[in-house]
Amino acid sequence: MERMDRRKFLLSAAAFGGGVVLAGCGSGSSSNSSSGAPKKTHPPIGQEPGTLNILEWPGYEAGGTKAQTYGMIAGTQYTDEFGADGLKYTYIVNDTQAVNKARQVEFDLMHPCIENVQDYVNSNLVQPWDTSLLPSFKNLNPALTERGKINGQQYFIPWDWGYASILYRTDMVDAADATGWELFWNEKYKGRISMWDGAQSNFEVAALKLGFPEMDNQTSDQVEQSKNALIEQKPLNKFYWKSTYSDMQPAFKAGDIWIAYSWQDGYVNMKAEGLAVEFMQPSQGKLGWVCGFMLGANTKSYHHAHKYVESFLDHKACVDLVNLFYYGSADATVQPSDVENKALAKKLNIGDPQALNGDDVNIQSWMPNEDAVALAWQEVSAA
Repeated sequence: MERMDRRKFLLSAAAFGGGVVLAGCGSGSSSNSSSGAPKKTHPPIGQEPGTLNILEWPGYEAGGTKAQTYGMIAGTQYTDEFGADGLKYTYIVNDTQAVNKARQVEFDLMHPCIENVQDYVNSNLVQPWDTSLLPSFKNLNPALTERGKINGQQYFIPWDWGYASILYRTDMVDAADATGWELFWNEKYKGRISMWDGAQSNFEVAALKLGFPEMDNQTSDQVEQSKNALIEQKPLNKFYWKSTYSDMQPAFKAGDIWIAYSWQDGYVNMKAEGLAVEFMQPSQGKLGWVCGFMLGANTKSYHHAHKYVESFLDHKACVDLVNLFYYGSADATVQPSDVENKALAKKLNIGDPQALNGDDVNIQSWMPNEDAVALAWQEVSAA
């Protein structure tokens, strides 16, 4: 089976509880969020439509669905109990596209990343979770669940996390050049570089390269400087990749590119191909990302949505997430001993609940001026 990445997901970026049943599901009781928000009555699960329209990264479809071809365990508790016919997936291409899609289509569930949580809340697209209906919630890493709270309410349930950095060929790139994000600007490697086609991530990279103190809260002048730096960098790119699997990794494997923006699975996969590669620890710090689930504001399958997410928070499902996709799990009970690839567990701190809290990681967060950044990225793209 070919390993895959959460953003294969750009194809064209969890917890304990094995087999538990959600408290309150099937009863007529009212549900409320863990923050003490006013109670809102929901019909019992038997009176719900049982359909879920889900905004998701390709490859993260529930186990038991025809779309899930990688053998992922997550979701099988749900499909075993309710079947897969009621599940409909719409795919995320990138974070900005996902927010815009959610503004156009009403979803029951969404799987965005932490930097866009505020956008979904501001646009009234989501509602808080009732964490009492998620038995495995108690096993999630508090450092991650706290990031999912807005106004004291749990709008975001973290599930997967990982790093973004520079994947590079150690036999083609001089060691003295491979020290930080500035490698993307090294003219020595013109035509052998591939950055991702992502606005926010590229402006974060530019900010780190330029030494700005807040990569996700740049001033207008800093946005302009980042834009100019990216315009300067653009001619050095072979291409901006859109899909890690159909664009970047095949080109990397073929030797067409030697340097690429990548998530950690790229390192594992290229290593498995026998290539001499490294996943850089930039002097400015690598990027850290956290993705998870949000609940549609107007879902008519409220209990089904909680059941579905609980089936992803199951401990076995979370161990499988790490071993299948090479990403971290929000399940704090996943230990390094659960990870099959011991070298990966050590190198990337898989299983360490404090892995994203180090000084060598810059966790992606909400950009207050993301509209200005998006417009600036359009200028880069058009340059």
